[in-house]
Amino acid sequence: MDKTSKLRILVAVAATLAVAATVLVFVFFPPELNGTWLRAFGVLMSLGLLSIMLALRVTERGTTASVDFLPELAAVLLLGPAGSVALTAISDMGSQLLVDRKPILKSIFNTSQVVLAIAAASVTYIALGGHVGATLSALSLDFERVFLPFLGASVVYFTVNSTAVGYAIALSEGRSFRDVWGALAGKSILFDIAISPLAYLVAYLYLKLGIVALYLAVVPIIGLRYSYGLNIELQQLNFDLLRVLIRALEAQDPYTSGHSIRVAERARRIAKELGLARRKIEIVETAALLHDIGKIGVEFGKILRQKGSLTPEQRELIRSHPRRGVEIIKSVRSLHQQVLDCVLHHHERIDGTGYPDGLAGEEIPLGARIIMVSDTIDAMLTARPYRDALPVSVVREELQKYKGTQFDSDVVEAALDAEVLTVDGPPNIVAEGTPETPRGTSSVDEPVQANIRQA
Repeated sequence: MDKTSKLRILVAVAATLAVAATVLVFVFFPPELNGTWLRAFGVLMSLGLLSIMLALRVTERGTTASVDFLPELAAVLLLGPAGSVALTAISDMGSQLLVDRKPILKSIFNTSQVVLAIAAASVTYIALGGHVGATLSALSLDFERVFLPFLGASVVYFTVNSTAVGYAIALSEGRSFRDVWGALAGKSILFDIAISPLAYLVAYLYLKLGIVALYLAVVPIIGLRYSYGLNIELQQLNFDLLRVLIRALEAQDPYTSGHSIRVAERARRIAKELGLARRKIEIVETAALLHDIGKIGVEFGKILRQKGSLTPEQRELIRSHPRRGVEIIKSVRSLHQQVLDCVLHHHERIDGTGYPDGLAGEEIPLGARIIMVSDTIDAMLTARPYRDALPVSVVREELQKYKGTQFDSDVVEAALDAEVLTVDGPPNIVAEGTPETPRGTSSVDEPVQANIRQA
């Protein structure tokens, strides 16, 4: 069955469950439909539409993030299960079709999964002893009586939401659900749960002040939207600047075009094979992308293009690139200290004869040991002025030969198990007019053992 068919089945299942959930909450928790209830519904609907209009596009795939969950969760407190489901279904489907103008299947899925999330949340709230307060006084939302049930409802809401979206992304992109869900939940769910008490505040203010609460609630909603946007923009700016530096570095040497991207991809796969946590994998991947950033500069450009042997001075300059790299990127606040440690020590060897500090064994950060293997694999598989790219079989033999001395044995085995010798990337190239040089001639790469050389 192809991906399109699977996605259609997913949409059908989500829509069926959403309809079933809607029917059940209307049967078991019917809305009051009096003037007070309807006014509350109108106020929260207005807040929901405002939140949707302020939604942010946060990824290249078009994923959006908004704070429309605040009025939806407030509806759990004020309108009960049926009211919160009705409000969510109307506002989300309207925004999907009229504001975002998404295809009908995407609109149905997005609306269905949010309806399921709010239905599960509202039923959880009631089951935990929460009280619905649209026709009561503000005392019905007494903090001690409803906050824990509300917090439980919030956790259920975001868990269902992230699980449904994660499964859809994993299915459409052919990725592991665990990886996708981990990325979604790790980056947003804790923050969303932390600010969900604002929904309680919206409901409480409405019961105390009525329609005035609409205007009071606009301030934190706009503030949150600005906070989301500023944080996303700063992260994207940092990432874009780092990518510019990598492009500038690789522009100096046509032989290593795409090297850093390939090393980062191999490092990610190895880290995953070793069973590292999602956050650790991201750290290793980022450090691998930046591992050669210290080679940027005119003096390095000349050495990178040199066809003959290196002088002792040039060799010393090359060996300085890990420290220079750390100096370049340490001012980027969003980078974890472990990223800097991995960049600094990615040329350390297990036997202690590497550089810059001669660390040995487990003194070397695991991420640096992973990058050492990834970097060396790409160096051997890449054509250089002084030799052709090595066959995969030879690379495999070299890794086995020098594990335990140059390489961490566990990392080598993980690399082979993860099949990183065949990672796709930009083609290895040799510039036109480059004279053939016998294999073994020293150049920009640090000669480490036999045929193994690292850029």
